[in-house]
Amino acid sequence: MRRFSCLLISLLVLTLATASAQELRSAKDYLKRGISRFDRGDIDGAMSDYNQALQLNANYAEALLNRGKARRAIGDLEGAIEDYEKATDLDPRLPYNNRDITQAYNNRGFIRANELDLDGAIADFDKAIKFFPSGYDAYIKRAEARLIKGEFEAAVNDFDRGILLNPRGPATALAFAGRGFARLLQGKPEEAKKDFDKSIKLNADGKIFLELHLRILDAQIKELKRRRAEIQQKVA
Repeated sequence: MRRFSCLLISLLVLTLATASAQELRSAKDYLKRGISRFDRGDIDGAMSDYNQALQLNANYAEALLNRGKARRAIGDLEGAIEDYEKATDLDPRLPYNNRDITQAYNNRGFIRANELDLDGAIADFDKAIKFFPSGYDAYIKRAEARLIKGEFEAAVNDFDRGILLNPRGPATALAFAGRGFARLLQGKPEEAKKDFDKSIKLNADGKIFLELHLRILDAQIKELKRRRAEIQQKVA
């Protein structure tokens, strides 16, 4: 009887192991388990499953999209965006209204803007807006990049859109401050003052922060002008 029980247990274990192996034979199965692991916070396990899915099907757009999400979670922006772009090429409909993709492009755009790679930053904010058109933050950040470049009218238009999408809050206070600065540089001091007043009204406690933000934008504009002048001198 004992030998029969042991044999039965062995057969049961073997059956379960076989079923488990069969369960993960397809790329779709690995993707499903990867998503489950990611939702539980097991990023490494999720990455492993997404990699397995892509080994079985290199053109699996949904697996690329989810691996991009995992890469963004560990701070690998370049890897995340690479996966998102491959997924988009394979299935252009897949990424739309995806906040993870939008945030990855926004984050890289922000880094590029701080390094004064303004064309690269604007290209990233364009992508962020393309994939999530109702995301106000991409409009505001693109407006700031355009402001630094000296594209004041385009900057004002982007600030307008960002404010329209999010009429209140700290980000909107920054948008009003930025739009006021753009209008000031356009030679419209009265309109600029109205925007600065609205900015302070929305975030009176953060007045010093707003002023600091404008000083940073001003410093970036001056640094860009310095770099341009330096290039012109070298060419001359």
